[in-house]
Amino acid sequence: MAKFLFVLTRGLEAPSRATRCMQLAYMAKQEGHDVSVFLLDDAVVYAKKGMSENVVAPTGDEMSTYMEFFMREGVQLHACTPCAKARQLDEKDFIENAKLDTAKTLIAMAAESKVFTF
Repeated sequence: MAKFLFVLTRGLEAPSRATRCMQLAYMAKQEGHDVSVFLLDDAVVYAKKGMSENVVAPTGDEMSTYMEFFMREGVQLHACTPCAKARQLDEKDFIENAKLDTAKTLIAMAAESKVFTF
């Protein structure tokens, strides 16, 4: 199976893009692929507990559906450390499958994956 990296930069201001990213990551994982998600810029808010609960795209896609699936399936969410710190977020506030990470990790992950950016 393939290895996919989904990079999300959009936060609560763009529920369509955010949920579409997670929907495709969800579909890839369901197909048996190796999936990772890296949250940058405003997207780091999705690592925080409870933040995905009321995010619904105009299509009806609910962010919480995908986030719950990722937790059950062990899909790791990597949150950009400086992006999170700038928004006063810390790992203690994160959902169980999210962690702070660095640009160095993002580059390493991208080098060995097919990358989707939203």
